[in-house]
Amino acid sequence: MIRKFLWLPVVVGMIFVSCSTMGNYDFTAIDVALNDGEYEAVHRVVTADSKKIYSSHDQVLQSLDLGVLSHYAGEYQRSNQELTQAERKIEEYYAKSISQSISSYLVNDTVVDYDGEIFEDIYLNILMALNYIHLGNIEDAFVEIRRFDNKLKVASAKYSDKIAAANQENTSNGEEPVAVPKMNFHNSALARYLSMILYRSRGQLDSANVDMKYLDSAFASQPTLYNFAKPTSIQQELEVPQGMGRVNIIAFTGKSPRKEEVVLRLYSDVGGFYYKIAFPEMMRYGSVISSIQVSAIPAGEIMAGQAVQTPQSETTVSMEPLESISNIAVDTFEQHKTLIYLRAILRSIGKSASSTTWGIMAEKSSDSNMGILFSILELASVVSTEATERADIRVARYLPSLAWVSGMNLEPGDYILNIEYKNGAGAQVALEQKHITVTATGLNLVEVVCLK
Repeated sequence: MIRKFLWLPVVVGMIFVSCSTMGNYDFTAIDVALNDGEYEAVHRVVTADSKKIYSSHDQVLQSLDLGVLSHYAGEYQRSNQELTQAERKIEEYYAKSISQSISSYLVNDTVVDYDGEIFEDIYLNILMALNYIHLGNIEDAFVEIRRFDNKLKVASAKYSDKIAAANQENTSNGEEPVAVPKMNFHNSALARYLSMILYRSRGQLDSANVDMKYLDSAFASQPTLYNFAKPTSIQQELEVPQGMGRVNIIAFTGKSPRKEEVVLRLYSDVGGFYYKIAFPEMMRYGSVISSIQVSAIPAGEIMAGQAVQTPQSETTVSMEPLESISNIAVDTFEQHKTLIYLRAILRSIGKSASSTTWGIMAEKSSDSNMGILFSILELASVVSTEATERADIRVARYLPSLAWVSGMNLEPGDYILNIEYKNGAGAQVALEQKHITVTATGLNLVEVVCLK
């Protein structure tokens, strides 16, 4: 088996070179446009290049990506249609994923229809709730928040049975069973925040107070996910002075984690086996934004050119993190990653059995010609393993990393909001302006996005 160590690195290198040039889409122009906030332009590009970006198994990702981009672009009705399509496909593909798993054992997980990660499935409902808020449909916004809650309640058990079945099969092959990771996420501060301000806007303060308590609990009971202080502005949300309007600002920044392939190779002269195991790891993308400041100036002063002369009329607040979508993406992926790893082991055992058999036959053959043939078949089996054993690194590209909130009490009227994003050194990263008409009743919600 010493010969294996001579040709294996060469074969591996050749395959990596060939694979690295296949099916790659250059997202450079898209990423530049995202950083510039050109969300509608990105939507057009993704739509036009959909066949280059997505395979026939990626319908969930395509609808999800387009729905997120439509939301950022302010096309809320279109976003709801696209996100609804993504949600329906997630349900459909998850229901048939058991039968598809058979083919994934033989090749890899990329040959099955992508049915979404838990964080993708639940956060599409948050975006749909925001879409309905912007469309003035508060009842449907509440429905989407409830759907988010219902999905979260059952999410921790989504992969448990499949992990148990895979463990049982691996154990029969002599592998040690793997423990089912615990999912820590069970209560969303962002969902509670949206529900709270919706109830407050309708004058249902008792229900708003219940959400306030759930929000407090989200921070207290999930310190690894909420590893930052609860926003101080939340304590003011239910104490709006008479005659004033409460303006709530939600900001989404950065990009949610991406998946990267991790490869383990095991080979030995003893027993003549060669394993390749490929599985995805969720990697944080990060953001350059460290702080956000919001200033509100009466629109009349801006139009009259008086804003600089009357700084006392400017109201300024700092935004604070409310929910790390990145933390939650990593946490909710752990169970799925365990299942993927167990599947990869099962596949590797099957693929290794083929190459090992040919290798043994090559060594034991008394006929040199047959020995060469068996060696060629062994090489072909290993090459096939290298070519087909790939990690499924599909994941939504445009969900944000972090949700921020703040609020301010303003007299009713028209205002211009200046939203300034800063990096860790305090330098301005981006500046955005929003116009808002503040009312003393109802919901005054402003949503901004900066994916830098």
